[in-house]
Amino acid sequence: MKITGLIKFFNHVRAQLQSGLTPEEVEPFRQQVRRIVSDVEAICRQHGAGIDHLPAPSRRAYVFLRDLDLDNLPMRQAGAPAVAKSGFRIKNVVKMGEYFADRLWHRLDSLLAEAPARAQLIAELERQAASIEQLCAQFDQTPSALESPTRRVYCWMKFLASNDQLTGHLESLERAREIASQFSLPAGKPLLLHLVSLNHLWRRRDYRNATLLKAHIGFQSGDQQVWRSLLQCSLGQPTQAAERLYREFSESEDFNEALFDLESFASPPDPPTRGHAHDLDESFARVNAVYFNGLMPKPRLVWNRTLTARKFGHYQPGRDTIMISVTLDAPGVPDFVVDFVMYHELLHKKHGSVTVNGRRLSHSPAFRADERRFAEYEEAESLIHELALLQRGVGGFGGDEADE
Repeated sequence: MKITGLIKFFNHVRAQLQSGLTPEEVEPFRQQVRRIVSDVEAICRQHGAGIDHLPAPSRRAYVFLRDLDLDNLPMRQAGAPAVAKSGFRIKNVVKMGEYFADRLWHRLDSLLAEAPARAQLIAELERQAASIEQLCAQFDQTPSALESPTRRVYCWMKFLASNDQLTGHLESLERAREIASQFSLPAGKPLLLHLVSLNHLWRRRDYRNATLLKAHIGFQSGDQQVWRSLLQCSLGQPTQAAERLYREFSESEDFNEALFDLESFASPPDPPTRGHAHDLDESFARVNAVYFNGLMPKPRLVWNRTLTARKFGHYQPGRDTIMISVTLDAPGVPDFVVDFVMYHELLHKKHGSVTVNGRRLSHSPAFRADERRFAEYEEAESLIHELALLQRGVGGFGGDEADE
């Protein structure tokens, strides 16, 4: 069961909390949050369903809004500037994304076989992303201000503009193509598969001459079982077991790592580190003083935009950025849990990654030994596990959204 607009409202609330409210805005804000929470509960009752039947992102948004401490809201002075809202539009970016997705599918074999063809495609992706950045700069904007569909395409192009990511993308499309060939489409229509950044886990549309299936790029790291379950539900006869399998993967660390990666390409240039309940600057200062003797160079610290269920932080070495999930920015989450996630990501900055038998490993034995030095290691791990279970919930296999 999907409630349209709930995630959008959650994002609006997050922006207001980061910006702070003027005294005149407080009461209307409280009333709006209470009304949305009440509306969600009423809709669930009307359908004879519980909150746990909502898709996971909607369920997490509801829990966040329900548990918001409306008596202790962040304030700003009347007349003080609010956080800038996104919505900057550039024409034809979405069409450009569709062009590249088509090209990846139709030229899959040659791109897999020919390194020069991949290098040329990467150069084109980089050129298109750079042109978007230049257009933003002309209007004194950054990609973080782009309206959502345009921003997703920009981040998708930046994500694929590396040989490792592009190669993984092509190999995933090849796995999907092999499995998809086992399903019969109406009237023998050819399949077009786009592995892109979506608001949903997948979307299918039947055209006169083809069937277009768009799948979320988070499935890029999915194995054959994941792809088989996804394609069975999108192209064949769905079963609850198949839906459960691909949905569980959509809550996995691998899937969420792609979400963090995508979002990191369009994070604000000077993002507020103070959230509703926690401050990333303060967390970094505590962790740096206790575990690095104050000597760790400070990375860029960012709250992400998306509620996550298993992965609560991400370090991007290329941009020296640590992104922490807004799931942790809640009054019920203790400071030491945020500090533990901060520490974990700073260890990625310290240790980097190693390659063993051709496979990149980010959690080496040295990394794990350092991680266990955290004073509240076992308690933090336990609380994070409980939070992950709470965020994932149970039941609810009726929709296919990733976010709204």
